Amino acid sequence: MRRQIPIALSMFLAVLGLAAAVNGQQPASLVAKADGEGTIKLGKEQFKINAIVVKLFEDGKAEMYLITDITVFVEGTWKRNSDIAKDIDIKITGSSTSNNMDGGGKLFLTEDRKSITGLKLEVLNKISRRVITVNFVAK
Repeated sequence: MRRQIPIALSMFLAVLGLAAAVNGQQPASLVAKADGEGTIKLGKEQFKINAIVVKLFEDGKAEMYLITDITVFVEGTWKRNSDIAKDIDIKITGSSTSNNMDGGGKLFLTEDRKSITGLKLEVLNKISRRVITVNFVAK
């Protein structure tokens, strides 16, 4: 019986160590806002972007709000290339009412991967056949 106690205790500590390691990893979702400067080009028109809000959900869905004179909302999916990557691949599919967009780009994060440093997108509106380009750098 006395031999079983140290074995059980060491197993308990090993499980506790694994739980701490898993808990310290990067979360699978992210909600972040960044003020900065950028542009959104819709065909020949260009608008200044003042801020962005990005929501990345654990199930791979993404929502982005681009704050210009108006707020532009787009949806899509996201995927991280590796656990150490500071950039996230974004695929844009459209908005909440239709899937009329096709394209994507990259969301750039800080070293701790909790804040946004930039966003680059190139998307085709399938209906109007206009290319939409987004370039944003956080301050």
